[in-house]
Amino acid sequence: MMAFGDDPDDGMSECLLGENEAGSSASTTPLTDDFELISERETLVFEDDFFRQQQRLGKRGGFFQTYLMEKIQPGSVKGSMFTMTVAIVGAGVLALPYAVQQAGLVLGISLIALGAIATNFTLRLLLECSDLGQARSYMDLASVTGGRKLAGFTQLVVCMNLFGTSIGYLVGSAELIQLALRTFLGSTSQSNFLDRQALILMLTGLLVLPLSLLRSLETLRFSSLFSIVCIVFMALVIVIKYFQFVHEGLAPTIAYQLKHLPLFDWRLSHLLRAVPLVVFSYTCHPNVLPIYLVLKRRSSRRMYKVMNRSIGIATTVYSLCGFFVVVTFGEATRSNFLKNNYHGDGAVIAGCLGFSIALILTVPLFVHMLRDNIREALLANRRLDFVRHAGLSILLVLAALLVALGSGDIASVLGVLGATTNPTICFMLPAFFIIRLGGQHHRARQAIAGLMAVVMTVVCALSLLQQMHIIS
Repeated sequence: MMAFGDDPDDGMSECLLGENEAGSSASTTPLTDDFELISERETLVFEDDFFRQQQRLGKRGGFFQTYLMEKIQPGSVKGSMFTMTVAIVGAGVLALPYAVQQAGLVLGISLIALGAIATNFTLRLLLECSDLGQARSYMDLASVTGGRKLAGFTQLVVCMNLFGTSIGYLVGSAELIQLALRTFLGSTSQSNFLDRQALILMLTGLLVLPLSLLRSLETLRFSSLFSIVCIVFMALVIVIKYFQFVHEGLAPTIAYQLKHLPLFDWRLSHLLRAVPLVVFSYTCHPNVLPIYLVLKRRSSRRMYKVMNRSIGIATTVYSLCGFFVVVTFGEATRSNFLKNNYHGDGAVIAGCLGFSIALILTVPLFVHMLRDNIREALLANRRLDFVRHAGLSILLVLAALLVALGSGDIASVLGVLGATTNPTICFMLPAFFIIRLGGQHHRARQAIAGLMAVVMTVVCALSLLQQMHIIS
């Protein structure tokens, strides 16, 4: 009986990239010391060398670490599934219950399910386009289908998304620490530690900036694993606490909420707040091709298995959080669900602190990827000396800090991203790719992708106008 994620072929000999890639890598011209080959900047895919090193360390670190290293090796179905899940699930889970509350309980959960279906469809488009265009990355697809101009535009969108996500993670981390400290210090305390701006400054100065100055952040890649653990932990706590609160008379029953809460809220203003949060929560598209490339015995069928399971895990976590937070707090659900009154529960506070640490440790990874994208676009991959490396890193961190200090809550930051860069990455560019590369037998997919792109463009444009208070 196979465990979840096992594949019957996993014991066979490895064939990592196939003969074509092997031939091309053998003929690669060595780079001089002035240049540095940048691997897939848009992804946090774990590499073989990194895992071999961690396995050696793991053998000295106990059974659990050794077991973990063996189970998430890059290229296996389990390893690819883990990497894909890490790419999907993140800070968006904090605002998803608010999206469910805005759309109504049933419609909100339906939006999460529709988001999963749309994500699966567009990811399959990217896989098909990569085979048709012989592309190895999202950026390659842009170059193949639209030349240097589209590649430049795509790189700009990816950079804006990385920058915006860094801001969202800074804001989210500060909010979570603020919530945890308020429990210990009291809501009436005048301590600077309860001021969000002060927390953002401290987190940036003590953690984000020093780590962003480093040239390598290999070990921080496991902050993503820590983030997943915290999210799963929080999902379980949310479910358990709901039934505990019902037993203690602190929350109504599900039957009562189903009778009194709006199940379908079709008000346009509410839907325009909900949809971008769902779009943001499923954005992982630049990561799928690098994961596909390192998949052992690579085939569409095996990658579909990885995608289906990863999206299924994400959808389950999102639906559990959305449903149980809303039935617990009803129309009082906050934009960050952990801001709701959990009565100082220790497990919730522990989850807040753990998730905040995971978020803040992820920001330097985004800064590194953003810096590499800028270096490729403006400096032709030239390796920066220490002064320029430090100067660019400090500039990026300060820019993110200034915007974070002036931003609203995490839902507003993620809402802007979900209405601008994320739909471009998730829907508009994949539709363009399949329209340019597909033939006669792709007409149905081209039509569906084009329709999805048009609908999402209109919805997200209206949402952005609403967030800018141009429309109500």
